[in-house]
Amino acid sequence: MTSAIVAFMEKLDEYPGWREWNRGKIGYTLHFDDFLRPDNHAEEFKFDEETEKQHAVIMCYFSLFQTPAELRDLEFYFRRFPYAGTSITRYAHLSNCCELYFSKFYQYKERLKELFDAVENAVGKHNLAIGKFIKRLDKEFDAEMRERHSVHHRQRFEDIEISRLFLIENMMLNDPATAAKGWTEERRHVYRKAANAWSKRCVTQSERLNAFTEAVAEALLKVCPFLKSEISNTS
Repeated sequence: MTSAIVAFMEKLDEYPGWREWNRGKIGYTLHFDDFLRPDNHAEEFKFDEETEKQHAVIMCYFSLFQTPAELRDLEFYFRRFPYAGTSITRYAHLSNCCELYFSKFYQYKERLKELFDAVENAVGKHNLAIGKFIKRLDKEFDAEMRERHSVHHRQRFEDIEISRLFLIENMMLNDPATAAKGWTEERRHVYRKAANAWSKRCVTQSERLNAFTEAVAEALLKVCPFLKSEISNTS
């Protein structure tokens, strides 16, 4: 899939005006606050209808492909607590990281749907089993999907370790003397235990999402003629 995409993007360099527009867009991005400067790069470049549809498939796949990496990066969000001395508690930090973690699976599902819509728009009739892909995704990551739904519609996420952290921090807040009774060390222990568990979960689940993405890529190569042609041109 990578070879096919690289070949497709290299071919776009031959499209009239595309390379020049890309160069101009860099300048526009760097100077976007200069509202007095006329520029035609505020709008997206328009290809012919066929190329536009093919390009949409590529860009949607890029977004999907990035999601597992974004999920894996959350490992470091869990492992670091850079908010000492602020109003942000370790409990709040972990809870927010968990909710961000769950949101990545919903994001992946929505990006997958967007990709499949782009494929249908680009190639018309095909034998891609879209429904089966969506159902498989829901099954593979059922726990994450359910928690995301619960967080979005009902209440923020909590598990036993995070709830324990909440209680410890509240005791320390209401009675500062408890900090001298070993609760500071206990808070650190509970936080590290929970953070390590969630960090490992980010790594494991991102690898599973990567495997799912590879299956999607294989399916796309079979149903997208413009990707097949790019492969044959590079072989």
